[in-house]
Amino acid sequence: MALGRTIFSGLNAVLLASGQKLDDRYITLLHKHGFGYVYVEEEGFEEVNPQDVLSDTSRRVAEATVRDSFDQLRDAVRLESESAIITRDFLESHADIFNVPQVDEMSTAVSTIIRDIVNRSVGLIDVFAQVTESTYMYRHAVNVVSLSVLLARQFGYTNRQLRELALGALLHEVGKICLGDEMLLPEYMVPDDKADLYREYPTYGFILMHNTNPALKAERLTILHHREWQDGGGWPQGLRGDNQPPTRTNSHDQGLIHRYAEIISVASAYDNLVNGTGELPQRLQPADALALIMALSRKCFNQAVCQVFSRIVCLYPTGAMVQIQESSSFGFEGYYGVVKDQSHDPARPVLILYADPRGKRVRPKTLDFSHDPDLRLRIMA
Repeated sequence: MALGRTIFSGLNAVLLASGQKLDDRYITLLHKHGFGYVYVEEEGFEEVNPQDVLSDTSRRVAEATVRDSFDQLRDAVRLESESAIITRDFLESHADIFNVPQVDEMSTAVSTIIRDIVNRSVGLIDVFAQVTESTYMYRHAVNVVSLSVLLARQFGYTNRQLRELALGALLHEVGKICLGDEMLLPEYMVPDDKADLYREYPTYGFILMHNTNPALKAERLTILHHREWQDGGGWPQGLRGDNQPPTRTNSHDQGLIHRYAEIISVASAYDNLVNGTGELPQRLQPADALALIMALSRKCFNQAVCQVFSRIVCLYPTGAMVQIQESSSFGFEGYYGVVKDQSHDPARPVLILYADPRGKRVRPKTLDFSHDPDLRLRIMA
C-alpha cells in the first residue's frame, strides 16, 4: 500500500509523506502516534479525493496560532507556580499576566476559517483532521471551530456572530492550561481524583477571557457554558437550556445556557467521540457518534441543534470502505465499496464498488445511491 495523504504528527511536522510505501514498521509507527486510519492510493480509485473541511493552509495557520498562544500561557503559569496550577483568586488579581496571548491573531485565524468554509461552499461535515494525544489541545480546538461554523450557518448567523462563536470555540478549553499538565490530556485520561478540579476549567477560561478583553462578553459566556446541560445536570454552574433553536435573532436569556455554547457543545462532543479523545477512549464511527449525541439530545444537548446536526454530518466519510447491508437496487447487497462523493443526503453517498459479497475483487464500478430509500451501509473498521 502507498499512503494517499501526508500525515502530520504536529504543526507542519511530516510524519509520513504521501506516496510512502506502508510496511509493518510504518503501520506500527502510525499506531504509536495515535492514528486510527490513513488514506491509501489504489488503482481504480483515483477519483476518490477526501478533502478536509478546511484548506491545509487555513488549518496549519490556525493550529500554529493556538499552539503558540497556549504555550505562552503555560510558560506564564509555570513561572508563577511550582505546581503549574494557578488559583482562581490569583488568576483574577493578575490580569496583566494571565490573559490569552495573541487573541488578535486568533481572531484573524477564525475569520480565515469562516471565509474558507464560505468560499469553498462547504455544507456537510465530512473529512476533518484526526486528533491524537499529542495534538489534542490545538487540533481539537480547530476542529471544533470548523464544525461549529458549519452548524451555526444553518441557523443563519451573521458574519459577526460567526466570528464571536468561532473565537469562543477556538478557546473553549483554554482554562485547562491554568490547572496543570494533566488537564491538557483527553478527558478519559484525567485522574479520578482530579475530576472536581477538571470541572473548573470553563470558569478559568471565562476569567482569562475577561482579563484579556472585558468587551468579549459573548465569547466569555460561550467558554463558561459549553459543558452545561439542557436539564441542568452539567457544570460548572448547573444552568439549564430551553431546547429552542439558537437562531441569529434568538438572543441569550439571563440564567440560561448561551446560544453559542449550545452549538459548540455538540461540535466538541462529536469531534471527541470520533477521535476517542473525550470521556470514551475508543473511537466511534460517525454514525455511532451521531446516534449517541441524538440519544442525549434534549437532556444534555440542545434538541434543535442536534436535529440540524444530524442533517449535515456525513455518516460515511469520503474515502471510507463500506459494505452494503441493504439496498433497493437489486443484486448489490453484500458488495464492498469505497465512498467516492457525498450526495444531497449524508446517509446515501456515491460509491465505487470493488468486491463482491465473497470478497472477490471486481472491476471498479461507480454507483449513485442518493435516491436509494433502503440503503444501509457498514463501515469496515
